[in-house]
Amino acid sequence: MQWLFLVIGLIVGLVGGFFLAAWYLRRSMANMDWEDKDIAQMAKRMGMNLNPRQMQLVKQQMKKASAKPAPLFGGLKKKTQKTPQTKKR
Repeated sequence: MQWLFLVIGLIVGLVGGFFLAAWYLRRSMANMDWEDKDIAQMAKRMGMNLNPRQMQLVKQQMKKASAKPAPLFGGLKKKTQKTPQTKKR
């Protein structure tokens, strides 16, 4: 009987630890401040050279994305309206 409680406690602890770690990581990533050299280095790795205007745009987009992070596991899907397709002749 003690083994059963030990196994259940271990499983609950692992699941709880996972969700706590995921929450903490998302919160810390949302509050992270990026320096210009870090963004430029990341862009170079992707094969792009950013000019100062592009650098400002990237920083604004990152700030906007961190203000409203995506849900942890998906979320509600938005229904998209299907547009009528034209027939091919």
